[in-house]
Amino acid sequence: MTTAVFPDVDRTDSGLALITPLHVGTAGIQRAVADAVVAEWTAAPRPAGLLSQSCYVSTCGENVWTYEQWAGLESYRASGRMYEKPAALPGLGEGGADIERSAPIAFELYRSNLYDTQRIPALIVAPTFDVDGRGAQRAIVDALLDGPLKATVPGLLAAHFHYSLDGSRVLNYAEFTEESAHVAFLAGPTAQAATRLTQEMPGVRGIGGKRYLLHGSVVTAPAPPAS
Repeated sequence: MTTAVFPDVDRTDSGLALITPLHVGTAGIQRAVADAVVAEWTAAPRPAGLLSQSCYVSTCGENVWTYEQWAGLESYRASGRMYEKPAALPGLGEGGADIERSAPIAFELYRSNLYDTQRIPALIVAPTFDVDGRGAQRAIVDALLDGPLKATVPGLLAAHFHYSLDGSRVLNYAEFTEESAHVAFLAGPTAQAATRLTQEMPGVRGIGGKRYLLHGSVVTAPAPPAS
C-alpha cells in the first residue's frame, strides 16, 4: 500500500536495507523526482522479500534519498534487481535533462537505541561515516551507542546504526521530533562528544548528513505470526 508512514526500521522480518542518495539541485526538481520515484514503485510488481520503500526529500531542497527494506540479501538477489542498472528519470533535470541514478548501497541494521517509542518522527537525519573495514564499523557504532548516544536527548527518538556490506561505511538513521530539535542537538554536548569520539577513532571519518522529510512510501505489511 502507498502511505506517508515512516518505516519500522527495526521490523524483525527485515535483513537488508538499500540506500540510494540522489543529488537533484533545486527544490522544484526535487519534488518532481520524488513524485516520479514513488509512482515508479507503485506501478512496479513487488518481488518476494521487498518489504518497504521510503522516499525522502532533504530540507535544503537539493537531494532525494530512498530507503528500502528487504527480507535479506538472498531475496534481493533472487529478484534480479541486484544486477540491473537503475533507469534514468527522463526529462526531470535542469533544462529537461535526464537524471541518472546510481546503484543502491547495501546496508544491514547493526544496533539501535530507542529513546521514545510513543512519538512519531517528523524527520530523519542520516549522518554517514567512511570507515576502514568491519572492525571499524562495529567499533564506532558500539562506542557511540554505549557512550554519548546512550542517554536520552530531547527531540531524538531513535538512532538506528547500519553498516554497509562492503565494510566501507556506517549510516545512522536518526529519528527526530522536528527540525529545531536537531538544530539544538547539534549545538549541545551530546553531538560535540560524538564528534570528538569520531575524530579520535582510527579508521573512521565522519562525512556528515542532511535532514530529510518523508515524501512517500510503499509498504508490505509484516507477515502475521505463526499460530
